[in-house]
Amino acid sequence: MNLKHQVTRIIILLSFILVSASAFSFKAGQYQIKGAILSANGTLIRLSYSYDGKDISDSTRVNNGEFLLQGTFPESLVCTLSNSSNQQIKIFLAQNTAIKLTGRIDKFYDLKIEGATENSLYQSFKNKTLELSGDYRKALAKAGGDLHQKENPYLLSYLKRVDSLTKNFVETNRSSVVAPLAMIDSYMNDNGRRLAAHAYPLLTEENKKSYYAKRIKRFIDTEINLKPGNLAPEFALNSLQGKTVNLSDYKGQYVLLDFWASWCPPCRAEHPLLRKLQQKYQKDIEVVSISMDAVSASWKQAVQVDQLSWMQLNDPKATNGEVADNYGVKSLPFNCIIDRSGKILATKVRGEKLEHFLADLFNK
Repeated sequence: MNLKHQVTRIIILLSFILVSASAFSFKAGQYQIKGAILSANGTLIRLSYSYDGKDISDSTRVNNGEFLLQGTFPESLVCTLSNSSNQQIKIFLAQNTAIKLTGRIDKFYDLKIEGATENSLYQSFKNKTLELSGDYRKALAKAGGDLHQKENPYLLSYLKRVDSLTKNFVETNRSSVVAPLAMIDSYMNDNGRRLAAHAYPLLTEENKKSYYAKRIKRFIDTEINLKPGNLAPEFALNSLQGKTVNLSDYKGQYVLLDFWASWCPPCRAEHPLLRKLQQKYQKDIEVVSISMDAVSASWKQAVQVDQLSWMQLNDPKATNGEVADNYGVKSLPFNCIIDRSGKILATKVRGEKLEHFLADLFNK
């Protein structure tokens, strides 16, 4: 065999070894997220997600237009991919498999995803809901209607179509994590509990154990859990001073929990009344405000502007967090009155009704 043939065989052998090494570096039951991206060397790529009340993240850096993230998800989860170069993010449903992302840093939000089959399925559902939303807006605009009008016939027709789409999707994909995610998208609002309760039994028993199925079940059960006489759900949130405050810290005291946000006009319109009631009943009941602001600066500024002198807490996860889930807070404002033993007395009591309720409670 001449030298040229020997060199050729060596090159082929080395190529085979490299390919084999690459193939065996990915293990079943793990995720491997490979990126081919037009970006400067050293750009930080961060993968983050929430699971069972914990925020989890991993990161790597771009090198020669590539990055690699590896690990194991407890189950398929909605993840956020961010970068240190700009404020753009990419949100997708990730699973334990080989996933490839391609694109460029200036269009990070538009990265192409390959290998994430559950994400593709989820995206197909979202695209169909967007089509229905577009049809609704066009029909309403043609009729000269108002999007803020809650009881127009076009809205009722649209909601029925969304419900039909969601139930069919859940029934077709009853064992997939995408099914409870579709239910969260369609039903997790103040008017969706009854519809969610009808769709939930379509899930397989195994799927009901998944993270997102547990979340939609908690949402369905909220009205029962928040009935007067039941214990108010515990929470732990940070105050303005950065101190962790638990609901159980107020055991032995009456508590008025007020959920609000700086971007919610009706919430802030209620603050003068709360200031008045807090002064009048400061010896009888503790007022605790829980801001649903994702941006801390907005929350702190609103507290100062509205002159809120009582305990101020914040949940940066807003209406997507566990506190909001446990209290069924999908729209604001919302409040909950709790007795000395930690049991719920009433919810959604506002304005003059709140004044009368407290006056009757404390005989004033």
